[in-house]
Amino acid sequence: MEQIRRLSRLALLLALAVVIHTAETFLPFTVVWFRFGFANIIGLATLYLFGFKDALFITLGRIFLGSLATGLFGSPAFVLSLSGGTSAILAMGLLHRYFSKTFSEIGVSLAGAVCHNAAQLAAAYLILLRNEAILLMLPLMILTATVTGFINGMAAKFFIRHVKKLDTRQPN
Repeated sequence: MEQIRRLSRLALLLALAVVIHTAETFLPFTVVWFRFGFANIIGLATLYLFGFKDALFITLGRIFLGSLATGLFGSPAFVLSLSGGTSAILAMGLLHRYFSKTFSEIGVSLAGAVCHNAAQLAAAYLILLRNEAILLMLPLMILTATVTGFINGMAAKFFIRHVKKLDTRQPN
């Protein structure tokens, strides 16, 4: 019974992450390549609630399913999303595992956001542009990563506490 509950919760988290990922593609750009990355909230929450393997599954699942839903599978946008999401969840997983007493959800989210943007910039350089001038975007991308990482970390912290509170209310 516990395994069914766990799998159903992971399925709900994956569905939520895909919906957020897909919806965010329809928001207008504010700055070149800038997205808030709200779907990363779900990946971070999964990391804290279920562990790294499940968080990696949710992150990769939402990138693949979200790109299929938006018709971007295999496109440069898909590659950028995959490189950013993978590096972010790896960085967050490492920080959570080895430095959980030092970094809260907010600090882990900040590191994930910076790694996400850095990986996307590297992928854009290697795959799309091959022009060192793209590195001039790095300071702006780090600044936006700091803002979005903080906001997403706060949201994930709230989400995690809310889910844990609900979990203690439910009978087994």
